[in-house]
Amino acid sequence: MHEVMKSKWFRIAALAVAFVLVALISFIGGIKVGAHRALFSARWGENYAKNFMGERPPMDRPGFFGGMMHNPEGNDFRNAHGMSGTIISVATDKLIIKDRDGKENTVAVTDKTIIKGQANDLKVSDLKVNDNVVVMGRPSADGTVGADLIRVFGNLPPADPTSNNQSIQNNNQ
Repeated sequence: MHEVMKSKWFRIAALAVAFVLVALISFIGGIKVGAHRALFSARWGENYAKNFMGERPPMDRPGFFGGMMHNPEGNDFRNAHGMSGTIISVATDKLIIKDRDGKENTVAVTDKTIIKGQANDLKVSDLKVNDNVVVMGRPSADGTVGADLIRVFGNLPPADPTSNNQSIQNNNQ
């Protein structure tokens, strides 16, 4: 038995078996990773339209594509990797942000999320309702955005020029 283990052919056979086992384990690992990624994409895709595009338009619109292409400029699509808007709700682990189109977005906040004010670092507890923010992050399978960076601009005046004119007119009267 000792002589067989020292032979050249036994070593070659052992290396071949080891190579096949490593290749098989790598292949199975690749299949598992691919299946996990596919499942994640499928779940995220199921919620994409609902969470990032709002309600679907009626399909009875006139035109060649009906309601499928109701805004060909792309303004109906929302960026899943970030957004800007006004905070309407603050919790310890999430924010609700209303964007310029009036759509509400859920932003997940973790201890790794960087929150910056004018020149200093902030905590989630420093954020207030009506603060204007820009969020950068990554989309989650449940339709939320996992925040990597939140930039706070404070409570800015309204961007709508008509609302400024009305408040000025009211003050003058």
